Amino acid sequence: MDTPTSFKLDADNTRVSFSVPWFGLVHVRGSFAVVTGTVTVPCSGADEASLSIEVEGNSVRTGISLRDRHLRGLRFLDSVRHPVIRFESERVTRRNGVWDVRGKLSLRGLERSVSASVDDEKASGSARRLSAEFMVPRRPHAIGTARGIRRLNPLLWAIGDEVTLRVEALVPATMLHPAAEHAPAR
Repeated sequence: MDTPTSFKLDADNTRVSFSVPWFGLVHVRGSFAVVTGTVTVPCSGADEASLSIEVEGNSVRTGISLRDRHLRGLRFLDSVRHPVIRFESERVTRRNGVWDVRGKLSLRGLERSVSASVDDEKASGSARRLSAEFMVPRRPHAIGTARGIRRLNPLLWAIGDEVTLRVEALVPATMLHPAAEHAPAR
């Protein structure tokens, strides 16, 4: 294989979801309906692979429309001023069947370095399921925070400090084959 293999990510093959503790007892869960991106694996192997993924903040869905409006609003995702949440990989490596992805997450105008172990497992047919989970602190991104007297709102205090993000993508197994040849067996 002489040319890099690229695969487009979208809402049909990729799911981006989140979970955040609320009052320490319940987890608020949701996902994003609009997802785009690209996975590229060059013929030379995983060390030069790349991943980019974008979600539209306005597409957040939790199953409760009032909550969704709040999450799109100024105190949370501020999707009018920051319509896109973006991740761009800087380095991708693979060891013992697990991908290590490091890159920049851009959320509400603030960039943060993140890393995640990406599990690679067989899915239905000739597809592979790539899945990763990582934590993002909400306060540095000013998510669910307020100023002045609104800081005293107990509902904002009830929100957990860390948001768990989960990304799952189905990609063709043939796309990962060249990189898999270079990885030691599990």
